[in-house]
Amino acid sequence: MKISFLDDRGSLINFYEVLNIAPTAEKASIRSSFCALIKLFHPDASGNDSEEQRRKAHLLIRAYKVLIDVPLRTEYDRLLSATRRPDRPSFSLIPRRRVKYSMSLEGLLRTRLLNKRIRRTERLRNFGQDVEVFITPGESRSGIVVRIDLPSRMTCPLCSGMEPECHVCRGVGRISASSAVELTIPPPIAHDALYEFDLMKARPDRFTAFTMKSLKTRISVIGKRGPANSVSQQ
Repeated sequence: MKISFLDDRGSLINFYEVLNIAPTAEKASIRSSFCALIKLFHPDASGNDSEEQRRKAHLLIRAYKVLIDVPLRTEYDRLLSATRRPDRPSFSLIPRRRVKYSMSLEGLLRTRLLNKRIRRTERLRNFGQDVEVFITPGESRSGIVVRIDLPSRMTCPLCSGMEPECHVCRGVGRISASSAVELTIPPPIAHDALYEFDLMKARPDRFTAFTMKSLKTRISVIGKRGPANSVSQQ
């Protein structure tokens, strides 16, 4: 599980264009461009909490985390130059419109902050899972790759909490964000299968950690009915 280089349609994102920098840009330029742009788009800094602003801020954070990390950037540059998909060709990429969040997790994701009034045990009691993924019978036979957005916290890339007047984190040392976890589930996948993923072992990168410890994902095969099949996936 790692940061995905793909958009919702499965196309490779040009992170250099996202940050408005050249492919040869060094770390100082990457950081400078990111800090200038995140100030404009991140709700914590701009005060604008619209859906469009959140999507732009999330994309900026993804671009920064890929390009500032040498191994990730090397892998990304190789894929970008080859202009080919990094997904396993035998696995089906599930579009995000077929990922259904439990109501309380959806609210948690929208605010990107832990709501202490809604405990995870209550969410699981009411819904049985954190998210539900809908797949076709063909996808259940091929295996799937699905990316799920989750609330996370990211170390401030500008000051790491050392500057009380930091315009990005305001001296807190971290900023709230949404990060995607990429799950690969091999075939065969049974209808109503329940998978639990350990998020403590799935840090998106060294700057970021999920605010949830684990993720319960239920798979529903469209048009199928059958007994529940619970498994654990590390």
